[in-house]
Amino acid sequence: MSPGQSTKKQSRRVAAWIYVVINPIIDALQRELSLLESGNLTWRARTRRCEMIKNIQEYVDSRQWPNYQDFLAEHPRSAFVSGFKQHDSNVEGLNNVAQILFDRMVSSSWPDFSKEFQNAVTSYENQRASLGPRAQPLSDMGKDIPEEIAQHVINNVQSLPSHYIISPFWNEVGSNLLSFRNRPEFQPLHQAREKLLQHSTKLKQALESHRLTLSRRYDVPAAPVPGLSFEE
Repeated sequence: MSPGQSTKKQSRRVAAWIYVVINPIIDALQRELSLLESGNLTWRARTRRCEMIKNIQEYVDSRQWPNYQDFLAEHPRSAFVSGFKQHDSNVEGLNNVAQILFDRMVSSSWPDFSKEFQNAVTSYENQRASLGPRAQPLSDMGKDIPEEIAQHVINNVQSLPSHYIISPFWNEVGSNLLSFRNRPEFQPLHQAREKLLQHSTKLKQALESHRLTLSRRYDVPAAPVPGLSFEE
C-alpha cells in the first residue's frame, strides 16, 4: 500500500471521529453552556438528574459508541480522557447538590421556604377568581405541587407557558420563590453550576482546537460536505 493510500484510509477513520464523536459533543456542550449560563439545569425530580445536561458519552449516538471508544483508544494520554471524566464527575456533583436542595425544600427542614410557599398558595387562592378559568385550585392539581415548585426554583424558571396547568399559580405568585436562590443554602448549587460551566467551556474549546488540527493534518472537512467521499 502506498503512503497516499494509507493516509486516505486513516482519513476515513478521522472523519468518523469528527462527524459522529467530536461534532455531536461540541454541539451538546454548546447547548449545555447555554443552559448553565441561564441557570436552567433542566433537573427533574422524577429522575433525580438533569435532563439535558448529561455525561459525555450520552452526547454521542449509541450506534456510534464504537467510534467514540476508538477515539478514546487513540488518545489515551490526551486531555480528553481526563477531561471527559472530570466533566461527568462535575455533572454527578451538580445532580447530587440539586437533590439535597430539593429534599430540603419539599420537607419541613427549611421553615422559611415552607412558610413562603404557603403564603404564595394563600395569595393565589385569594385572587384566583380574578385570574380566569384556567386558574384552578391547587388542591385539584395533584399532591406533587410542592415537588414541582421546588424543581422550578432549582431550574430558575422565570415563567411557564400557558399549557402548564400550574402556570397561573407560578406566573402570578409562585415565581417569587425564586428569591430563595439568593440565600446561602443555594450557594453549593451555584458553585457546582459554575464549576461545570468553566470546565465545559474549556473542554469545548479543546475539542474545537483538536478538530482543526485533525482537519489540517488529514485534509478532512470539519463538517460533512455533500458529494465529497473518502472512498478510493
